[in-house]
Amino acid sequence: MNSNTTNYPFYSYSPSCFGATTFAIFVYLSLVAWFIQTLHGKCHPRLLSLFVFVAHLATFIELVLRATLTIDALNTRTFYRITQPLASVSVRFILFANYHCLVELRGQKPHRKLDRILDIVVLVIAIPAEVLLNIANELSFYSNHFHLSFYLRQASAGLILILCLFFYLVWYLAVPHVRRLYVLPLLAISSCCVLIEAIYILLVSIPFLFNILSQTELWFYVGHLIPVVVALCTWSIYHPWRVLPPLERDVPHDQTGKELLPRPSLI
Repeated sequence: MNSNTTNYPFYSYSPSCFGATTFAIFVYLSLVAWFIQTLHGKCHPRLLSLFVFVAHLATFIELVLRATLTIDALNTRTFYRITQPLASVSVRFILFANYHCLVELRGQKPHRKLDRILDIVVLVIAIPAEVLLNIANELSFYSNHFHLSFYLRQASAGLILILCLFFYLVWYLAVPHVRRLYVLPLLAISSCCVLIEAIYILLVSIPFLFNILSQTELWFYVGHLIPVVVALCTWSIYHPWRVLPPLERDVPHDQTGKELLPRPSLI
């Protein structure tokens, strides 16, 4: 990488105040809708409610900062240390919500061993990925550590991409088909959005692609912001409190042991 031709790790463009404000309004409305439905559903499921709420809040704060601060303020170490964790936290918590929704979707109460393993595996991979990213962010301020910073970013992005792909394997193997139908629109959209964002972050962690993708705000919207906002709005439209099927113990079974679940509603 030629460190003289890049503004790494800062923006090479001035963020659009209008664009950030517009998306902030969408996120705010989605947050209000999520909060009202969560209260109406008595915060059920609790962890899912918390994960999606934190993702909304982090994205909203990130957008407010982009809409109100100048490029000179954003391109400082202080605000970089604030905005970068906000951007990663929102996506991480959406990913956590995707996985925990699978646990809730299985309908096993108390949770079975597989459910607990899933929660643990996600944390075991996601936490080191976040640690690597934070170290990379700090090293990016020192030109003699640019290469190491990019390597750590690639390792972090690779771990998150693995989690995003592993999700589909778990969804297919660990959840019965009849239960998958209940949250098909929700998890299909949310998981695709997280996957798109993970691919974008991996591409940005490659030096020559960083130089290209950081030149215009369009790639930030396409690769990060739009997928995150779409995922958040999808969670508010298909709130788990309304779409999750009953627990397995509360569902009648036929003679072969197959669940006799009612037909899932579209919304």
